[in-house]
Amino acid sequence: MRERRTVLAVARIDVGVSTREFVKAVEETVEHVSDRVSALLLSPPVNPLHDLIVGRKRYSSYRNNLNNLLNKLSAVTRRRGLSLLLSPVLRRAGNKLYLTNAIIPPVGVPMFRGRGLIPSFPEVSSGPNFEVISVDNVNLCFSILDDLEVPEVFRICLFRKGDAVIAVNPPVLTKRDPEMTLSLAMTRARENRLPVIGVGGYAEAGSIQQPTFIIRSDGKIAEISESPEPNIFEVEVPPVGKHYNLDLTRKYMKMVKEHIIGKVYVAEHG
Repeated sequence: MRERRTVLAVARIDVGVSTREFVKAVEETVEHVSDRVSALLLSPPVNPLHDLIVGRKRYSSYRNNLNNLLNKLSAVTRRRGLSLLLSPVLRRAGNKLYLTNAIIPPVGVPMFRGRGLIPSFPEVSSGPNFEVISVDNVNLCFSILDDLEVPEVFRICLFRKGDAVIAVNPPVLTKRDPEMTLSLAMTRARENRLPVIGVGGYAEAGSIQQPTFIIRSDGKIAEISESPEPNIFEVEVPPVGKHYNLDLTRKYMKMVKEHIIGKVYVAEHG
């Protein structure tokens, strides 16, 4: 009997718009997703997070905007019966801010899972651990912004039984050259024999856009969109089924946190 594979969709839409316009675009997008799809991957509007990072808005303003967006998207998931995975979003825990992912199921309330490991902005902290997100029978790892530039993040994903990596690099927030984003993703896929799904997007004219793509586990491009227009890709993700020594995995994670992530942060932020 053929093993059932989880099907994911990744949407390329305008992320430089208001909440109202974004929700309308998502409503239109889900109508074009096949019934085989378990979850739709996309980035939220980038301006609220960018305004917070550059000091234009306070966290309370960002939080209210995010809650409003999640409430409206929850209504979409209930009508369609499809989960949405939204990344990146910012959440506060104690006195620290973390980049993470929002899971919006068709039943129940939104959940937040998988904090970014590399702090892309001075205001954001490194996640305390590496968490995979299970969708049906596959485990997804999220590489948020600068995570893509650190090979060890992807290695940890492999050790944590990850079946695919979701590389999140929305425009405005991602300053990296888009060709470098693609090149890094291809290299990481080939190094770890894991497929990489790129969540990019487009925004207002003049911004550095980022590609939306699907890269196979051999590092070759299966799908790519780089133009400022909507697009949707669907991809089957088979479970890898590899098993690793959990004790060694924990030790590797500790080493990465102590000796690599800290150095990356100091090099970028001084």
